[in-house]
Amino acid sequence: MDIQQETINLNSRNVSDLLRAGADVNAAGGEYGSAIQAAGQLGRDNILDILIKNEADVNAKNVGRRNPHGRTPLSLAAGNGHSLIVRQLLARDGTNPDLPDDNGRTPLSWAAGSGESLSCIESLLQRSDVNTESADINGRTPLSWAAGNEHRGMVELLLKQPGINTNARDQNGRTPLSWAAGNGCITVAHSLVSRDDVTLDLQDSDGRTPLSWAAGAGNIAMAEILLRNPDVKPNCGDKDDRTPLSWAAEKGQRVAVEILLRRPDITLNSVDKDGRTALSWAAGEGQEEVVNLLLKRADIEPNYAERSGMPPLWWAAKKGHDGVVKLLLTAEKIDINYRDQDGGTLLSWAAETGRAKVVKLLLAQEGLSPDSQNTVGRTALSRAAETGSSAIVELLLNRPDVNPDSVDQENRTPLLWAAMKGHSAVVELLLAKEGVKLDSTDDTGRTPLLWALEMRHSHVIRSLISRDTTTLHSLVQQGNRESAKMLLSAGCNVDRCDPSGTTALRLAIQRKDREMIDMLLTFGAGTKGVMAHEWLDVYGRQKGDAVQLLEGADGQQRVNFIENSTLGSMQALQMQKRQLLVIPNDNYSPGKPLPDELRSISRNQFQISYADVNNHAARISVSLWFPFGEGSSSQQQYFNVPEWPLIRIAWTIISPSNPQSRPWQSVDHHSMLPNGWIPDDGFDFFQQFILHLEERWISVCDAADKHLKESRLDQLRSEGKNPDLMRRLARDAQKWTELRSILQDHTDVAQKFIVEYSERYHANQFPIDLQRTVNEFKVDISRRLDQLDQTIRDLLQFEFAWASINETRISTRLGHNVMLFTYVSIFYLPLAFCAAIWAIPNITDSATRNPFIITSAIVGFITLLISFNLENISTLCWRLYQGWRAKVVQDMQFVGNDYWMERGNKLESIDTPRSNFPSEWWLIWYAFWRLVRALYYRKKQKLAVRKLERRVKDQDIEVESGSMIQ
Repeated sequence: MDIQQETINLNSRNVSDLLRAGADVNAAGGEYGSAIQAAGQLGRDNILDILIKNEADVNAKNVGRRNPHGRTPLSLAAGNGHSLIVRQLLARDGTNPDLPDDNGRTPLSWAAGSGESLSCIESLLQRSDVNTESADINGRTPLSWAAGNEHRGMVELLLKQPGINTNARDQNGRTPLSWAAGNGCITVAHSLVSRDDVTLDLQDSDGRTPLSWAAGAGNIAMAEILLRNPDVKPNCGDKDDRTPLSWAAEKGQRVAVEILLRRPDITLNSVDKDGRTALSWAAGEGQEEVVNLLLKRADIEPNYAERSGMPPLWWAAKKGHDGVVKLLLTAEKIDINYRDQDGGTLLSWAAETGRAKVVKLLLAQEGLSPDSQNTVGRTALSRAAETGSSAIVELLLNRPDVNPDSVDQENRTPLLWAAMKGHSAVVELLLAKEGVKLDSTDDTGRTPLLWALEMRHSHVIRSLISRDTTTLHSLVQQGNRESAKMLLSAGCNVDRCDPSGTTALRLAIQRKDREMIDMLLTFGAGTKGVMAHEWLDVYGRQKGDAVQLLEGADGQQRVNFIENSTLGSMQALQMQKRQLLVIPNDNYSPGKPLPDELRSISRNQFQISYADVNNHAARISVSLWFPFGEGSSSQQQYFNVPEWPLIRIAWTIISPSNPQSRPWQSVDHHSMLPNGWIPDDGFDFFQQFILHLEERWISVCDAADKHLKESRLDQLRSEGKNPDLMRRLARDAQKWTELRSILQDHTDVAQKFIVEYSERYHANQFPIDLQRTVNEFKVDISRRLDQLDQTIRDLLQFEFAWASINETRISTRLGHNVMLFTYVSIFYLPLAFCAAIWAIPNITDSATRNPFIITSAIVGFITLLISFNLENISTLCWRLYQGWRAKVVQDMQFVGNDYWMERGNKLESIDTPRSNFPSEWWLIWYAFWRLVRALYYRKKQKLAVRKLERRVKDQDIEVESGSMIQ
C-alpha cells in the first residue's frame, strides 16, 4: 500500500506510519497524481494536514488516471467545493492560488464553473494574487464558466469585482451572456442584462448573437428579454447568414418562432449562404409544428431554392419526414414540379430512391407532371425501373399521362433499364403495359434482351425471349455470332420475324455472312422463301451447280453444292434424312439425278406419274412444258413470249407404320423450280409447282396485254386504214380459246392429283390450302383471259367503227366533187359554148379564135380551182373579217367619243359576229366617220399651221422695221 491509496481510503494512521517508515510524500502517479492531490480531490482535511507537515508539494501538478490534466490540490478542492481544504491550502505559504492546469484553467475557474461552494470563490477572491480575468486555453474566464453553467451566485459575486470584463470573449468569440443564453440560464441572464456594460447583441466568431443562441435553445424568457431591448437585431445573421428565426426553426422551437414572428420587422424568407430559409430548415429537420406555423404566413415563400437547389419540400422528402411533406403539399403556392439543376423533379428522386409513400403523395396532387424529363431525358418511371422499385413502377404505370416507353438521351427506355439491372418484377410490369416497345435499341445497339443476356439475368431473359423480335436480327446485322449463339441457346426462336417481316436467316443472306448462315441452320432456321440462286450467290458458287439442302432428325440443316460434272455419280440418300436437290434447268438431261419418265413430254400438257420404289416407298414425278414453242412461228403463237424451259419435280415418300391414319412422309425432293427450301410434304411441294405455273401463266397474260396495247397504238396510228390489223386481231381472239383449253387441262390435272394423292398417300386428309391455291390460280388466270378477250372485242368494235367512218368520209367527198363538177358542167360550160357560137364574131378567124380559146381555158381553170377550194376561201375570208372587226371594235371603245364608245361596247357583247344584229353595219359607218374626221382634222391642222406661219412672219417684219428706225 502507498500513501496515495491510504489517503483515498481515508486511513490517516497508515499514512502517518508510511511517512515515518520513509515513504515519499510526493510520490507521483496513481489515481490523482500524488497523495496531496488525492486529498484535495476527496476533501481529506486531516490527511492534508499530515501531508503538509511532511513537506508535501502544495502546487503539485502530477497527472493521474483521474486527473489527466495535472490539476493542483487547490484546483481539485475548489472544483469539488471543499472550502476547508481551500482555506488550508491558501493558508500555506508557497501555495500558488492562480496556478493553471494543462487546459489553462485556474482554481477560480474550476470553482466558478462547478458552483459547488460560494465560500471557495470568496476565499480565492480574497487573495490579491488571484486573477479574476484569467482565461483558459479556450479563452473562457471564470465569469464565462459561471454564466454558462447557470451559477447565479457565482456570477453576481464575480460581477462585484472591480474591473470585471462582462463582455470577455473566448476563442469562439462567445461572451458570458452568449453562454447563458445558449444554455438557458435565465437567472444569470437577468443579472447580466441588468448591467449597463454588457453588450446584448455582440456576435461570436460564428456571427451568432445571444438572441440567436437563445432562439436555437428554446430559451423563451431569454429571447423575450433580449427582444425587449431596442439594440437587439432580430434579423442579425451569423457568418452563414443564418438568423435567430432560422435556428429556432431548425431546432423546432415553436414558441421561439412565434415570438420572433410577432416582430413586424422580422425577415421571414431570409436566405443563408446555403440558400436555405427558416422553412427549409424546419422541413429538413421534420419540425411539423414550426412548418405549419410558417405556412400560415401569407408572405411565406415555400419554393425558395436559389443556391441549395432544393426547396423545403425536397428537404423534407429527402430527410424522410413524410408528415412535413404532406403538410407542405397543402400549401397554395407549392411547386410540385420544381426542377433541380439537373432537371430532375421530386417525383423522379422519390422514384429512384424507392420512397413509395412520397410518390403516392405526389401522384395525388393536381397539376403534377409525372412524365417530365431531366436534362438527360430520364423520367421518374425510368429511374424507378433502374432501381427496381416495382411498387413505384406500378403506381406510375397506373397514370394515363405516364409514357411507359419514354426514351432518354442514350435512347434507353424504362424496360431497357430494368432489363439491364436485372429487375424481373419491373420487367413483367412493363411488358404487361400497352405501348411498351420490346425491341427498342439504345445508342450502343443493345435491346433489353441483349442487355439481360450480357448481364446474365436469367429471370429477365425468360420474360423477354418469348416476346423479343429484333435482338437476334441486331446481332446478325452486327455479325456477332457468339452472342447470337448464346441467345439461340437460351431458347430464342430462330425463325421469328422482325417488325418488317424479315427473319434472321434472310438478314444473314442479305449480308452474305456464311458463318452466320451456317450457325443459324444448325439451330434449325427455316429456309422457306430462300431461292436457289441466293444460296449460290451467298456461297460464291457457279450458276450451273446444284443446291443440296439436308435436314437432320433434330431439325438442323446444312447446305451443300454439287458441281454439274458430279451430279450423275451421286450416291442414294438414306431414307431417314430429308433433302432438297435443286437442279438448274439449263443443266438437266436424262441420266441426271432427276428421274425421267418413260413417256415423252407433250407440249403445254401437265403430266404426273407414280412409281413404286419398294414395298414401303414410292416416287412421284410432276412435269410440264409451258409455254411451249419451236422456231420463229412459235414466238408469234403466244404474243412473243420466250419459250420457258421444262419444269419437273419429283419426290420420294415412305410409308408410316399405319398408312390409314398417318400420311406418308416425303424425304427426297428433286426440283427444277427456283425455290431453295425443303418442302413440308408432297402437297407443299406440289403447291410450289402450282405457284410457279401461275407465274408462267401471268407472264403469258402480261405479254398478251403488252401485245394488245401495241395493237391499240397501231390502230390509232393507222386511223382504221390498215386492213391487216383486223385480221391480226381476229387471230389473237382465236388464241384465247386455245389458252382457255390449256388452263382447263392444267387445273383438271391438278384437282385430280389432289384427290388421288390424298386417298393413296395422305390418309384421306384433304389439303385445303392447296385446293384454295388451285382454285385461286384458275379464277385469277380466267379473269385475266376474260379481260384480254374483252380488250380484243373492244379493239375489233373500234376498228369496225373507224372503218365505217372512213368509208363515210370517202362517200361524202365524192358526192361533193360530183356536185362541183355538175355545177361547172350545167352552168359554166354550156354558157361558154353558146357565147363562142353566137356571141363572138369572126370566130373562125384565127386572130379571134386563138385568144378566145386561151381565155376560155384560163377562166375555166380558175373557175374550177375556185370551185374546189370554195370552202377554204370562205373560211379565209371570214377569218380576215373577224380580225378586222376586232380591231375596229377595240378602236371604237377608246376613240374618246361617247356615242361610238357605246356602240363599241354593244358590238363586243355580241356572242358571235355572225349574228344578224343590225349594228354590224355600224362598223362600215364608223370606218367612214373615222376617215372623214381624219381628213377634217388634217385640214384644220394645216390652217392652224398657216396662221402660225403668218403670225411669225408679221412679227419678223415688225422687228426689221424697228431696226431700221433705230
